[in-house]
Amino acid sequence: MTANAGLPSPSGDNGLKRQVASALFWVALAQVASRGLAFVTLLILAKLVAPAMFGLVGMAMVALNALALFQDIGFESALIYRRKALDEASHTAFVTVILSSLALTVLALAAAPLVGRFFREEAVVPVMRVLALTILISSVGRVPLVLLSRELDFRRRIFPELTASVIASIAAIVLALRGFGVWSLVWRELLRVTLSSVLVWFVSPYRPRWQFNPAAARDLFAYGKHIVSSQTLIFLITNVDNAIIGRYVGDAALGFYQFAYNTSNQPATQIAGVLTQVMFPVFSKMADGDPAQARIMRARYYLTTVRYVTWITTPIAVATILFAPAFIRGLYGEVWAPAIVPLQLLAVYGFIRSIAANMGSVFRALGKPQWLTWIAVWRLVTMAGLLIPVSLRWGIDGVSWLSAIVAVVDFVISAWLVGKLVDAPWRAYVRMLAPTWAAALAAGLVALWLYPALPFVKAAFNLLLAGGLLVAGYLALAWLIDPRLRETLRAGWRWLQRVLHGRKPVPAGQASTGAKPGL
Repeated sequence: MTANAGLPSPSGDNGLKRQVASALFWVALAQVASRGLAFVTLLILAKLVAPAMFGLVGMAMVALNALALFQDIGFESALIYRRKALDEASHTAFVTVILSSLALTVLALAAAPLVGRFFREEAVVPVMRVLALTILISSVGRVPLVLLSRELDFRRRIFPELTASVIASIAAIVLALRGFGVWSLVWRELLRVTLSSVLVWFVSPYRPRWQFNPAAARDLFAYGKHIVSSQTLIFLITNVDNAIIGRYVGDAALGFYQFAYNTSNQPATQIAGVLTQVMFPVFSKMADGDPAQARIMRARYYLTTVRYVTWITTPIAVATILFAPAFIRGLYGEVWAPAIVPLQLLAVYGFIRSIAANMGSVFRALGKPQWLTWIAVWRLVTMAGLLIPVSLRWGIDGVSWLSAIVAVVDFVISAWLVGKLVDAPWRAYVRMLAPTWAAALAAGLVALWLYPALPFVKAAFNLLLAGGLLVAGYLALAWLIDPRLRETLRAGWRWLQRVLHGRKPVPAGQASTGAKPGL
């Protein structure tokens, strides 16, 4: 184990370090590709499908996502956390997931009319019944996917997910052009889930047996019950706003709100997905070593990851806040103008989510999944108590304000708890956030000032140019005021040169000046 500038370094375990780097690369590549595809698809579908149709799908997904929380009973996270008797546990999980998914699918089919009455929209009933099939279909591929994640083998995992997204998006656009309306959105999701569940078996070495071990099930449930409870509460937190808006404000308002949420939270959602998929298995693997060394390594990996995330998501959040009016009116038209303020406010919410994404992995890997439940309880109580009066008085703008404020308080609580498990003091967050926000705000304000003078007729080209100016200005300013960014970019450039020239990159910790810092 080596040290660097007085800080503990995880580079003593070069094998794990290479696994982490490879996993982050492949997951990030898949996320960027799939989300870029989703953004383009949404841009096209928004011009072909009415906002109310998006609202219908949103209503159905609220109910289906609630049921899907109980699909694996927390067994998938328990498989990653588990350090012994993996074969019998994986077979038990496979059987459990399929049986629970079958029961949930039947329940969803029967409950569809109740959901329609709740939202006062009978058109949601057939939509929900078709989408309910995704619960059962997805169960077939869940265990092999989680086992690939457990071994950090994300290179093979991205093939089924990305391929399914491409084919499903193309199909949705074709159906929308042919006038299928809401069904183009429905079949997009159904096709994506089906293809992903089938294709994973071509890349996974896992072959299940129809075996159920009661002892293994008890062990998995002892850990997984905390995951289920926290996920259930988090689902309620993140969907109670959709339910309240759909019931009290209307399906069109829900369509605007979900559009703003999905657009502003794409970076946060994808980064959270990357970090949760990769860092939870990584932190769990560290439990196999010396406890003192594992604590040191977790602190270094955690803080380094948060730093890298802030470098990426800060300029995205600033750009979303500053350019939301031009973005909405220029690309989507005046009909989507009610989504502008929610888009700006939910960008703050998304930024907080991105830098807090790794906290849950720390709690779960260190055997504290119940902390996630406690955090979620206070948040749900706060949201449930305020959402109805806020939505009735201020509509989706008020709900967006509430979501942003609660997210900030949630981050403060979570950061305090993380500090009890790893060495992550408040000053570390300040050192990371202050220079990146200063650079991004300065660059963003300059780009916004120049935006009216940009030469293109098409708003899309002007937005791209303004985004390029913001990124260039941000990188230039961050280079000047953030020494860690300079160090990382220089090391990354040296590493890239070695790769391009066919030389094997020098492992971290084996070169005095050429090591790639951080992870």
